[in-house]
Amino acid sequence: MTPARSGRAALGSIRSRQTFADLRKRAERGRAGPISIRFVAEPEWKRSEVAFAVGRQVGSAVVRNRLRRQMRAVLAEQAGGLPRGAYLVRCAPGGPSLTFEQLKEAMSNALEKATAPRGKNPGAAT
Repeated sequence: MTPARSGRAALGSIRSRQTFADLRKRAERGRAGPISIRFVAEPEWKRSEVAFAVGRQVGSAVVRNRLRRQMRAVLAEQAGGLPRGAYLVRCAPGGPSLTFEQLKEAMSNALEKATAPRGKNPGAAT
């Protein structure tokens, strides 16, 4: 199995209305550039669940689908090190102008902020 496939198995799609409601009500948030991520920890789950929100204002269907595939690839690479739970990954209209490496960096930063323990700001001076 390739690394992307093994990481992909660790991620499922969000299918529950309750999970979406939890993401709306009690999610931690992280943002970097055009990427924003909401996260709800669910440590008892066997795998994390992910949904992507890429609106029409981002571009044509081809552009949106390419961006969604790239975001999925970034998450698949990092799936082993992510806390279990639900993730909602959103992209603003600036997303398609990012290179894959820039997208990867923005998503990593947003993930770090969203999954940081409550009350702790990873970028704050101590």
